[in-house]
Amino acid sequence: MLKLLNKKLKRTLFTTPTHGQSAPPLSNIQNLKSFYKWDFSEIEGYDNLLNPTGAILMAEGKASDIYNTKKTFFLTQGSTVGLLAVMKAVLNRGDKVLVARNCHKSVFSGLVLTGADVDWLMPDTKSEMSLKWGIMGKIDPKELQDTFKLNQYKAFIMTSPTYEGINSDIEEISKVCKSYGVLLIVDEAHGALYNFSDFFPKTAIELGADFSVNSLHKNAGALNQCALLHMSKDCPYDWREIQNCINLFHTSSPSYPLIANIEACINFLTSSKGEKAIDELVLNLLKFQKELKEEGYEFLNEECADVTKLVLRLNGADCSKLSDILYEDYDIEDEISSEFSCLYLTGIGTTKKKLDKLKSALIDVKNKKFDKILIDGAKTPEFQPYPLVKMRPAEAFNREYIYVSKEKASLMLSSEMILPYPPGIGVLYPGEAIQKEHLRYLNDDVGVIKI
Repeated sequence: MLKLLNKKLKRTLFTTPTHGQSAPPLSNIQNLKSFYKWDFSEIEGYDNLLNPTGAILMAEGKASDIYNTKKTFFLTQGSTVGLLAVMKAVLNRGDKVLVARNCHKSVFSGLVLTGADVDWLMPDTKSEMSLKWGIMGKIDPKELQDTFKLNQYKAFIMTSPTYEGINSDIEEISKVCKSYGVLLIVDEAHGALYNFSDFFPKTAIELGADFSVNSLHKNAGALNQCALLHMSKDCPYDWREIQNCINLFHTSSPSYPLIANIEACINFLTSSKGEKAIDELVLNLLKFQKELKEEGYEFLNEECADVTKLVLRLNGADCSKLSDILYEDYDIEDEISSEFSCLYLTGIGTTKKKLDKLKSALIDVKNKKFDKILIDGAKTPEFQPYPLVKMRPAEAFNREYIYVSKEKASLMLSSEMILPYPPGIGVLYPGEAIQKEHLRYLNDDVGVIKI
């Protein structure tokens, strides 16, 4: 691994983290030696992330003021810890929770750990946008309300923006949740810049969510694992309850360089330099898209309002082939791709030079190598079916299992979590029946629950 890290990376990355290996928020940490210099334990005078009373408490308090929250917690193990902590705080064994199916796998982990009983709500997969781009769309507030009329839930957990930048109507969804006494928990990991520019939608907390998480490493310029958990001012829980639950999952040896990076990142984003950096990023992205649209490329963000997620397609092209060509011939790596679209993630650290390289490569492929990326006939995206949940996640996770051939697995209960990574969105979870649409994701030997 050290050999790999010491080797200069020739690839141009449009992946997480988007800081580009040289972002400004904590630029005085330049190398591994600096990390060693800053890597303390809970020594006298340096505070404790799991029971902050000094410098960390003050930094979190300042963040709460910036994000206009009851409490904002620093997390050095990603948004995952924030989601697990909130779920543990609000859900008890047997409680019913509604979850949008395009959730991150960490939500399923929370279901196992809490013993909660889950129902799934499917995002849009039938609109022209979803079929064209091959991605799940928004949550329909009307469908949510209809679901609440039929069932009682303790909480609703959803993702907005999605991995591709799709933003649901959080304000309307919040109103529906409040009218039925349901807590709204929003995985806003990919919306870490929303608080800092009018170019972006309002934050989930501003629009009425009770809890949200942000991953600062996604596009805000911080290092991997830097994240935040927010509680709204109207949230009915005491922040100490949430802190206690964070402490259940968080390491007792949190990284001080990461804690400092979180604080420095927020300070940067609220500074005049940060404001300028965001403005330059957005303007560069808009110019990038304008010039590529003139070449025939299409972009999803015109429909979802998050310009940092460069989801693009070219009519007549298989975008998975486009992705391969850019990687193999131009050393440009995207975050994820399919036949229908490619996702290039950007953020603080994405320079104009980097965008120009991508733009030139895309134009070059379109003009000189289009025959190599032609789509093989008309294709329709295949979305996962509505899950047939036959066993509570906690029970399914702890049940004995056996292996059977793929041919015999149909309608048996999966013991495995099947998910493409990235983005970490489950196609099949333990306790769910294996349907014919799942078979293409499975190995020859399939783990199924022993009945």
